[in-house]
Amino acid sequence: MDQLGLDPGPALVEVEAAILGQRLDLLPPAAATTAVEAERPEEMFVGREAELAALGQAAAEARVWGPRVALVSGEAGAGKTRLLSRFVEDLSATGWLVALGRCPEVEGAPPAWAWVEALRHLALQAPPGALAPALAPLLDEGDGEVGGDVTAGRFRLHRAVAAWLDAAAAGRPVAVVLDDLHAADAETLLLLTSVAETTAGAVLFVAALRPAENAERLADTMAVLARRSPQRIALGGLATPEVERLLGALARTTVDPDTVAALAERTGGNPFYVRESARLLAAEGTLVATSDVPEGVRDVLRRRLAHLPSAAVSVLRLTATVGREADVRTLVGASGADEGTVLGGLEAGLSAGLLTEPAPGRVRFVHGLVCDTIYRDLPQLRRTRLHARIAAVTRRLDPDDYPALAYHYSRAASTDTAPLAVEYAVRAAELAERRYAYDAAIELLGNAVDAAASVPGDRDALRVDLLGRLLRAQARAGAVAAAQQTRTRAVDIAIAAGRDELLIAAFTAWTVPSPWLRHAYGAVDHTAVELLTRLLRADHLDPVTRCRLLDALATELDGEADPRGVAAGREAVAVSRRLDDPELRALALAARARTMNYELEASQRLELAGELRDLADEHGLVTWRWVAEQVIGHCAAALNDPEQLRASVTRQGQLAETYQLKEAQVLHLCSLAVLAHVAGDFGTARRHYDEVAEQMRRQGSLHAEAFHYLAVATLLMSQGRFGEHVEATRRMRPSLGPIVDDLLALALIESGRVDEAGAMPIGRHTYRPDYFQSSLLSVRAMVIVALGRRDLAQPVIDALLPFRDQLAGLSTTAAVVRPVALTLGELFRLTGRTEEAAEHFRLAAALARRWGSPHWLAQATAALAD
Repeated sequence: MDQLGLDPGPALVEVEAAILGQRLDLLPPAAATTAVEAERPEEMFVGREAELAALGQAAAEARVWGPRVALVSGEAGAGKTRLLSRFVEDLSATGWLVALGRCPEVEGAPPAWAWVEALRHLALQAPPGALAPALAPLLDEGDGEVGGDVTAGRFRLHRAVAAWLDAAAAGRPVAVVLDDLHAADAETLLLLTSVAETTAGAVLFVAALRPAENAERLADTMAVLARRSPQRIALGGLATPEVERLLGALARTTVDPDTVAALAERTGGNPFYVRESARLLAAEGTLVATSDVPEGVRDVLRRRLAHLPSAAVSVLRLTATVGREADVRTLVGASGADEGTVLGGLEAGLSAGLLTEPAPGRVRFVHGLVCDTIYRDLPQLRRTRLHARIAAVTRRLDPDDYPALAYHYSRAASTDTAPLAVEYAVRAAELAERRYAYDAAIELLGNAVDAAASVPGDRDALRVDLLGRLLRAQARAGAVAAAQQTRTRAVDIAIAAGRDELLIAAFTAWTVPSPWLRHAYGAVDHTAVELLTRLLRADHLDPVTRCRLLDALATELDGEADPRGVAAGREAVAVSRRLDDPELRALALAARARTMNYELEASQRLELAGELRDLADEHGLVTWRWVAEQVIGHCAAALNDPEQLRASVTRQGQLAETYQLKEAQVLHLCSLAVLAHVAGDFGTARRHYDEVAEQMRRQGSLHAEAFHYLAVATLLMSQGRFGEHVEATRRMRPSLGPIVDDLLALALIESGRVDEAGAMPIGRHTYRPDYFQSSLLSVRAMVIVALGRRDLAQPVIDALLPFRDQLAGLSTTAAVVRPVALTLGELFRLTGRTEEAAEHFRLAAALARRWGSPHWLAQATAALAD
């Protein structure tokens, strides 16, 4: 109906909810209570009728109006999984297609597993048809190659999932239910937000999570899902009457009011804790259940385990080492005991209510807390031996379960198992990268690097290779600072080994576009520069290797006056043009663009950016397409083309949002902040910059604090409030070095401490000829004018004149200071050259009008009048 533009209205939604509510759990309370009491005690559903009704309402709305999101939250044991299970039964009974997946709360699980599990369930009911090839990373466990443009691949996968859900929902409504979202890897979360944003049919997304766990990782996901106005369902503790019902049924006796009150208080009404306390009550009586056992569900579990036969406890320990869920064949093979002993131990766990049987031949702990408590209590020596036995059996029974094999071999921690730990970690990381789960790949490859220290043979070559894989995964995940540290480790190993082939491998491992500077601003790794220069003198290098080494050299010399950086960029382009390798050519074009002056060579950079854009469009290189668009924006700013800059920033934002490019999203916010600053909307600019800093911190950026300081400084300067930044400026001196001296002098002047400012070493530091040069020189000029230092004016005039028709720093599209002409006018006025001063004030006013900047227009106009 909504496709026809008709509003079905709340009445129809209520009808839909009522239809869904024909199940037991939505009957009137008296009838529901009678029926619940007839359930097996272990399966009792108590005290969540209102929450179930809220989920039913969300389902009814999705069925009528289209995509809806419901978020169920609560602490461990609050009953989230039990609520979801009952809700899934209701949905299935009323004709819904349900795709259920759990985010594993144990290590060694396959990447993006919740979606793999959910979509494989869906495939049984609604085959994906022509979409199957695009969905292969999630539906196929094969060893497909990792390659191509990963950004475009991830985009196609996410869109294919959304298209499949919409196609399935055309027949009957679809629910995607993801449990334990707090344990999700990054790709699981990204896929959820992407698909929830792009589906259009009758699809309900339900996620359960513990809000206190991994809150920072979940923050972005929750922010995106908030756009769908989700139904939020928080599970608190059960009320005392509900605790009484549960205790009575599980303890199989009437429980006196004092005991009920004591256990309700101790457990806080947490359903899992209540259940475990009830079992303890049945086994040992009221005194033990209410007073002898220390508070805490783990202590209750330990008390219950102590009453099981030792053989059963040994089997449960082995099961916990496998994980939350285990295959019985694996347990029998790894136990070292006969099959009867193992089955007897599992039966004891089932009888005690610690295990369930989710499928024939499989057992599962009733809650992650049970598994976690048993495993944590194992001594380290016992753990490693159990992991080794489990790994050996898994390798025989399920040799393609790379994540499990990687996990168990890495935990086996012995020289004998180290080669296998490396082998399976690499295979599991490749699977993770096929699913774009780079955080999982990073952890796996980190484990492989650790295990490589115990592998016999050419250990140095192995470690350099693994570190190269690791840095690429880190770069693709947006963890640029961590990737840079990884490369440094690889280079150090190669230097220590004295092997040029390993040095080449270390320096050429970085193949992922990275828009941010990869090292601290103003810092040059002279050792790396000299090593690269020496390696490039060799005449045996193949063209691809040479091109990658040239890119590495250009990156090291980014923003430096060293002519080797410019020469490296030029040669990289020349070499790449002779090769049929679009990605290598894109790498070279970007390297050349970095080595060109943003302001003085804007026209030439624009040509290069156009070539890169066309190349990226032709070959589907999404990330390089964004890099090209960023350079186009730089050039529009330098060439004083406001409309083109705004259009480019819009395109950058669309690319960043569509393809979920983390660094690009941050840089887009910077551009929006700059445009707001130019327009005089300082509040909006500040909000954008604060968000930029927060995002950069989450990504582990090297530049988060320094950039935020500088960005805020530019805003305060334009507002005449830079005096507020004195202490913040002092704090940045150790990390940013002498470029802070002029900034500190200006802050001191604006705070009224002119004498202190006059003692600063003004004008002594030579700025790098990079994208910040015009901004920093403008600050120096403002200090010189404020102090009346005519003797220092001419060198700054000479340095700024080439940028006279620019807004200082705007070519970065990350921060801006003021029109350079305004600064030059003040310097000329200081030196008594009034005609030149007036000329530049008029130019500043014209630039301010062109850019729609009222505050700078007012300053230029006032200066001209003076």
